[in-house]
Amino acid sequence: MNNRPIYPIIFVPNGVKSGNFQPLVLPSESSENTRLGASELDFGQILQHHFGSCASSQQQFLPLGHDRPYSADFVVVEPSTNLHIDLEIDEPFSFSGEQIHCVGMDDYRNKCFLDANWLVLRFAEEQIKSQPLRCLRVLANVIAKYTLNTSWKSSFQNVQQLTPLFQWTQRKSQKLSHQNYRKQYL
Repeated sequence: MNNRPIYPIIFVPNGVKSGNFQPLVLPSESSENTRLGASELDFGQILQHHFGSCASSQQQFLPLGHDRPYSADFVVVEPSTNLHIDLEIDEPFSFSGEQIHCVGMDDYRNKCFLDANWLVLRFAEEQIKSQPLRCLRVLANVIAKYTLNTSWKSSFQNVQQLTPLFQWTQRKSQKLSHQNYRKQYL
């Protein structure tokens, strides 16, 4: 039996579940020195096209009690409730072959965002590269579910559902790296 998480992976803080959308920590600034991932530029353009100024990339987030910020791949802010969503794009390995975003590796990071009352939505890089509108459908549905703002949901009603993908273990990440798997979809 496989009990690995399945992308899209969604973490919802208790505050949001109970209707409190106010983030405890706001993004501090844009992290312009951070290099965008291989597929973030293309996806960012599609995200901006559909979500406009509600979406921004590479926003820094300084968790309470930390001296170094995290940089969110994308931040989406629902305007009527101020719900903050950390939208992350997970690669199975870096171009240098380093294993990243394996099961459990981002648990503490996710907890920092949840503790600040941010919703975390993680997609696999392969999904956003091959199914960007399906990923946006998931985002729009999540926003509609928790905020009742259905304005974006209707834009994606004719888009098929996202094909789920198991999150990789360290062993699987290593195997994908040796196969140079990312080149198949980038």
